[in-house]
Amino acid sequence: MASFVTANASIRLSNEERRSVCSVSGISPAVSASTAAAFVTALETLYNNGPCTARLNLAMDIKRNRGAS
Repeated sequence: MASFVTANASIRLSNEERRSVCSVSGISPAVSASTAAAFVTALETLYNNGPCTARLNLAMDIKRNRGAS
């Protein structure tokens, strides 16, 4: 049976003009929504130029179990 294996996760923040504020890779794919939201809030505070939107991207490998024929 095939399965997905998470290979990488990243988060990207954009400002109201849709310009990239920051991009962070190596995010744990098991991060909770509340922890990710707190991270975004902290970056908004540091950025200090209004609200940001955030997107968490996951990259997954497809693991195929190949049996002997």
